[in-house]
Amino acid sequence: MQRLKLRIEPIPVSTWGRSLSNLLPREEWDEIRNQVYREANYKCQICGSTDKEFHAHEQWLFNDTKAIQKLAGIICVCKTCHNCIHMGRSKMVYKASRIEILIRHWCKVNKKRRADFYAYEKEIFEINKKRADKYYIVKVGHKILA
Repeated sequence: MQRLKLRIEPIPVSTWGRSLSNLLPREEWDEIRNQVYREANYKCQICGSTDKEFHAHEQWLFNDTKAIQKLAGIICVCKTCHNCIHMGRSKMVYKASRIEILIRHWCKVNKKRRADFYAYEKEIFEINKKRADKYYIVKVGHKILA
């Protein structure tokens, strides 16, 4: 798979909603995400934007053989990059006009064409199909979250 600044993450259906932001007490998550924003100097770590709403994005590594999803890190991203990262979810909740904005943003950040986006998206959704039949364990360090 090609190396891109802004990637779509194929999150298995079995782990949707199982994240630190949903599992930790609100105060703890707020402390973590605010630290991530400060360390990134309130700048999207993907596109460099400084004038947008920020999100703390949990980055995950996948062992598809063992069906394990492990936290690799948390980065500061703008809302638009975050919606691109979670394109599968975005396509379920946003109208076509918003998806068009996300596709244009993905192309701009990655210096790619629209055809490149669609080819890449197809690759990602193929990975997701393979992950759909498995139940993934979510790990943070040596702890199993869910």
